[in-house]
Order: sequence, then structure tokens, then C-alpha cells
Amino acid sequence: MTLLRVKKNTISCKVLLFTICMLILTACNNSRKYGGNNLGQVSLLQTSDGTSEIGFESKDLPVLSKTNLQTLLLGKNRIEVEEIMGVPEGKSLDGGNGYLWDYRRPIFDDSTEQVYEWSLVSFKFIGGLCTNINIRLENPPTFLLSKEQDFTTSEESPQ
Repeated sequence: MTLLRVKKNTISCKVLLFTICMLILTACNNSRKYGGNNLGQVSLLQTSDGTSEIGFESKDLPVLSKTNLQTLLLGKNRIEVEEIMGVPEGKSLDGGNGYLWDYRRPIFDDSTEQVYEWSLVSFKFIGGLCTNINIRLENPPTFLLSKEQDFTTSEESPQ
């Protein structure tokens, strides 16, 4: 009788452990699917003087504080940074023994009290931990395109 109870408890523990593992794996897959790159859209705007302007819109990205990023994420590992920031837009090796992760995010700067919509945030990892956070405050680039530009090649132009 006691041997039967031990087998039932062992089986129920295995089923419970399997169920918990499946829930964790499902949650991890969903967070990676929805935490992807929401970099934004490129839009073409017509101005009154006949030129076109290319603009960038970042959508569904939270505005992050520069001071909070620099103080709270320093010393965190890759998993913790990825949980907060999402999947990095760029990954590269550092010249030494570390590696870099790059993100484009809207950042609020406390000193100027402005939101910079397209800031470059770079995390440097050494030994699996974030050792340096570099934030370059930028707004989205804009380009002017004129309809009246002459795109002739050097072969077509008279000499």
C-alpha cells in the first residue's frame, strides 16, 4: 500500500514538473515573439515648395529615462537587459574581450528635459555583465528630396 502511494506521488510530481516546464517554455517563446523590434515606419511627406521629406516614426516604444538606464541596467546580465529593452537591433564584438548590443529608442534626457525620439543606446558586456552604457541622444533623420534634381551621368553631360 505504501509502495503504491510513493509511485503515485512520484508520477504526480513528474507530471507537475513537466507542466511547469511547458508553461515556462511557452512564456519564453511568447515574450521573444512580442518583444521584437518595433523600430517604426518610414513615411514620405510632401511639402508646399515641391520637395519631399522622408521622416521616421517610432511606434509602440516606451520612452526611457537616460538616468534610469545608466544606473539601473549597469551590472545586469544579457537576459535582464533583453527583458527590459527587447531583442537588440545590432550585435557586434568589441575590439577587446566584450561585445556590444545596440538599440534605437526614444530617450528622455533629464538635463534638457527633452525626448530624443531616435537615440542610440549601446550596452557593452564583459564576462556576461553590462559594464558600460553609452547613450547618444538623437532625433530621427530627415532627408529632402527635390523633384527638379538633374541626375545626368558624366557620359550624358556636354563637355
